[in-house]
Amino acid sequence: MSPRTTGILAVVALALGLFVWLHEIEGEAERRAAAEEESRVFRGIAAEEVDAVELVTLDGFEARFERRDGRWWLVEPVLARADATALDAITNALANLPTEGRVEGDRDPLDFDLGPDPAAPGGARRLVRFEVAGETRGLRVGRTTPVGGHRYVARLADDGIAYVESFRVNAFERNLSDLRDRSVFTFATEDVERISIAAGEGGREVVLVRRADAAEAPGEAWRIIAPFDARADEEAVREVLSNLAHLRARDFVDDPDAIDPALRAETALRLSWRLAGEATDREARIAGVAEGGRLFEKERGEWVLVAEDRLEDFPSEVDAYRFKRLADFDLASARRVELHFLEEAEAQSVALDVVAELRETGWTSADSPLDPDRMTRLVRELSNLEATGILADEMGEDERAMLGLAPPRARLRVEGGVDPEGPVERLADLRFGRFDATRGLVVQRADMGTIFVIEPGLAEGLPYSAEHYRFAFETLGAEDAEEEPLPEVDPMEGVDGP
Repeated sequence: MSPRTTGILAVVALALGLFVWLHEIEGEAERRAAAEEESRVFRGIAAEEVDAVELVTLDGFEARFERRDGRWWLVEPVLARADATALDAITNALANLPTEGRVEGDRDPLDFDLGPDPAAPGGARRLVRFEVAGETRGLRVGRTTPVGGHRYVARLADDGIAYVESFRVNAFERNLSDLRDRSVFTFATEDVERISIAAGEGGREVVLVRRADAAEAPGEAWRIIAPFDARADEEAVREVLSNLAHLRARDFVDDPDAIDPALRAETALRLSWRLAGEATDREARIAGVAEGGRLFEKERGEWVLVAEDRLEDFPSEVDAYRFKRLADFDLASARRVELHFLEEAEAQSVALDVVAELRETGWTSADSPLDPDRMTRLVRELSNLEATGILADEMGEDERAMLGLAPPRARLRVEGGVDPEGPVERLADLRFGRFDATRGLVVQRADMGTIFVIEPGLAEGLPYSAEHYRFAFETLGAEDAEEEPLPEVDPMEGVDGP
């Protein structure tokens, strides 16, 4: 075969391959897209082009929704924020509704419950009107097909009848409350600069403020300023702010006058907060119980119902917001634990010193036959240890001696660091005093004057004395030893709280 003939055949093969690619592969995608567009009930529109929707909800309300400045609003029967997810589902269902087939011939829409008047016999089971660029369109939804469980549909403008999969019209069958935005507030938690919480009408107010230098004070961005000045627990403040910002309405109260005035007048909790850049506080109030929920006045005269247990999301006791963190470190960074115990006798002689280190085989000690699994659990508990209460912000040495803190009955230090080759860091440094099976264990951080209390159940997992360490942490102690009973001594006896 001559080179010229070979070249011609190569060109023909290339052209044939290009034709197959364009027609069979890319052309197939275009034909599929065209077929999908042809099958739609409404052609040539996109969901984001729908500006308004009107329908009668399952609970009988004639509702109109409008898209304003990029968000959906309910404008009839009341003005309120609409649920964006629900409205987007409706507009997507309208714009992309595919037919499964069409009813041939000139058929009467009344035979399929597709009449233009839903109130008349044979009228549409559901009628949804919507607007695109000022033009009103509509969808009529009729009865279920006798075979296959589909639904008959027709456009508002003509009587051509088609049928669609039943689930595709579920978006239109909602109660009015399901189409409203249940978010009670729309602020961001990071914008809150101050929050106040008080129980009842005249209850003591707990006021928390964000420090002006919050960015430079990690872990101490918030302080309690009333009823007294104290360091706040960051996690507790974040939680209450999140509970408020993400509060959801259980139901809506559009006619407050229909609610018993005594229930509206009742005050279970008062809330106020200030956002960055605003000069005045926003206020809200949790009132009485009505219709299975709590009345919530989100703004003066505007009410919703929230779940009754939401009251628990906003503690009004100052102790709930006080800093009670005893230790907080990355569990993987702990490499060494030091324990120092004193005898219970007045001589305060050394009872036991233990140094435990983390090796490849686990925690081990040359001083004590410790249980490595128990030591692992201890370090895990210490990595996120929080007291259950505060006994006092400051105490004199005599008072601390009465609590077994001067000198301490036991000292515990955890050392380590994220980088095993880097400098050793002090991760936790605690002082343990008296333990009482009813009141708990008194504890002090080495870097704070505050006297904390740990409830008995949590304290049992800590090495608060030499006896308890031998019983609970040594290899044979936990299985064979019997812990000596502690004397019945109230660790808070003779000590006045804050």
